[in-house]
Amino acid sequence: MKWFRRKKDGEQQKKRPRISELFYNNHFVMAFSLAVALILWFVMALTNTTERPLEINDVPIEITLSPAAQEDNLKVFEQSDTTATVSVSGNSVIVNQLKASDLKAVATLYPTSSSSSSGGMKEYTLSLDPRKATNELTDYQLVSVEPKEITVMVDKYKETVLPIETDISYERNDQYYYNNPSLSVDSVTISGPESSVDKVSRVTAEYRTDEVLTSTKVFTCELTAYDENGEKIQDKYLEYSVTQADVTVSVFPIKEMELEPGGINMPTSFPTTRMSVEPESILVAGPEDSLNNLTSLSLEPIDFSGVNLNTTTFTRTVSLPTGFLNIRNIWDVEVSLNLSGYTQKNITLNGSNVVVKNNRSGQKVEVLTDNLSVQVVGPENQVSDMTSADLYGTLDMSTQTEGSGTVNMPVTIGFTNASGCWAYGKYTVSVQVDQQ
Repeated sequence: MKWFRRKKDGEQQKKRPRISELFYNNHFVMAFSLAVALILWFVMALTNTTERPLEINDVPIEITLSPAAQEDNLKVFEQSDTTATVSVSGNSVIVNQLKASDLKAVATLYPTSSSSSSGGMKEYTLSLDPRKATNELTDYQLVSVEPKEITVMVDKYKETVLPIETDISYERNDQYYYNNPSLSVDSVTISGPESSVDKVSRVTAEYRTDEVLTSTKVFTCELTAYDENGEKIQDKYLEYSVTQADVTVSVFPIKEMELEPGGINMPTSFPTTRMSVEPESILVAGPEDSLNNLTSLSLEPIDFSGVNLNTTTFTRTVSLPTGFLNIRNIWDVEVSLNLSGYTQKNITLNGSNVVVKNNRSGQKVEVLTDNLSVQVVGPENQVSDMTSADLYGTLDMSTQTEGSGTVNMPVTIGFTNASGCWAYGKYTVSVQVDQQ
């Protein structure tokens, strides 16, 4: 008879845990994951990539020039590929850390004898050689590179500097002056293959518009290169130091300006209608605001001490305000004096009729010249009856800074009853100056 023990009430029966239930235990899962990771690491560390090399893409291709190529001033202007794929083998831990920047594919240009003797763009086929670019990771081997060769376009490098010409087309108004276009940059440096640079004959900044310009305009123009036959050059190998330029067309309104003559040492009653200018006016262009405020141009005055019946025509140079333009480039004009009805004669100035002014305190001035012959010019009715009594001289001592002594001083001739007369020539008198 089999005996067995009954469970008492409330007593729990113990069970062995199942394996599937262990994965619901966080501590077990953590320990299991760590063990698996360590095992995989050891497997990878003991495994290499000798049989199955790892390919690394986008490895930069570097082209070096041999000393002979550098001496010939050769340069690569185009290449079929800029990156390559390099296969490497070795410790997988190391290999799997490699990046494209850790490697490079190198090709060296060795010029042929014909490239040195004859110009022009030439095509070369260069072999690629995989290399290590850094020394940070070294425990691996370079297996191969793809592509194995690249083609390059090679020519001698050349630079040239050319002036920039302007070719601006716009509509004009006859009431405005259009200055020659000015450039923000005067020249451009063109560089590239010698065979391409040599084609360029000139460079222009071009712009076309149907607009009628009535004020200053700035155009931003693309630069265009032309060959000696006037054909546009579109060459992908050419490089320009600047590709565009600002062209300023200065536009100013035009106005006719009268030329006004004037005089110094001129009698107060001399009518300006007796002074004529040839030409009477000129065309002037300038900033609109300033031009509107200007009605005439004053000429350099005529010194009447140089005017007599034999000398009545004088040349004067036109002077313009800053920023104004003389449209017809008329710079020298003739001023003529009409002395019809005028006469001239010599009259004696007595030394006693010389008046001294502006002498300093304590300064004694004595006029030593007794008589001075003066040529008087004026209307006939004023000159014909003129005598010595009608003449006087003025001696200005303000310019005399020396001490005592005898000096010659300029004297200004005046008239008592002849407002239309003047003295022809320059006159001086001798004076004795004593400082008391």
